[in-house]
Amino acid sequence: MSDFDKEAERQRLREKYERDETKRRSTQRMSELLLKGATMTNKHCDNCGDPLFRYEGQVFCPTCQAEGQAAANADQDAEQAAEAAIEADESEAEAEANANETAASAGSTEADDETRRDPTGANGRAAAPTRTRTAGEREATSRGARRSVAGDVTAARESLVRTLTWAAEQAESTDDPRRATEYLTAAREAAEAISALDR
Repeated sequence: MSDFDKEAERQRLREKYERDETKRRSTQRMSELLLKGATMTNKHCDNCGDPLFRYEGQVFCPTCQAEGQAAANADQDAEQAAEAAIEADESEAEAEANANETAASAGSTEADDETRRDPTGANGRAAAPTRTRTAGEREATSRGARRSVAGDVTAARESLVRTLTWAAEQAESTDDPRRATEYLTAAREAAEAISALDR
């Protein structure tokens, strides 16, 4: 090959990579919307041909509407912050539960020994038992927080299953190869998202 041919081939590959990158970004945006609970409608954008999504009562094209994408990103950031806070609370509650159980078992042993030696206590009165939150109470609080996250994950998974089914049916029924490819791509993305949720 001459230098001209090599450069032309490089340019062609660069352009192909840029087109592929644009498609990947578009697919990534759609996947994020599906994970957040947005639903893909049976309509397509007049400008770019991408599927329209419905999220919180608003129908929009994720590719064309930057304002819809910005709102979705803000919602996603808020959702991720809330999930991180819940996870931090859960791990803190577990650490506290473990520390309290250790301290309670050590403390009760010391208190039992002290009561056996001096049943009236240091001031002449009988020692009153102190009440701490039991591990069961702490666990019930932690379970309540986990249930809300699990409910969100379950709802997201159900939405993804509906989207996957819909996209597969659309791909099967269309005669347009371009549309079939788009539907199959959406179905694959939904399946990957379901797989990620199941891990």
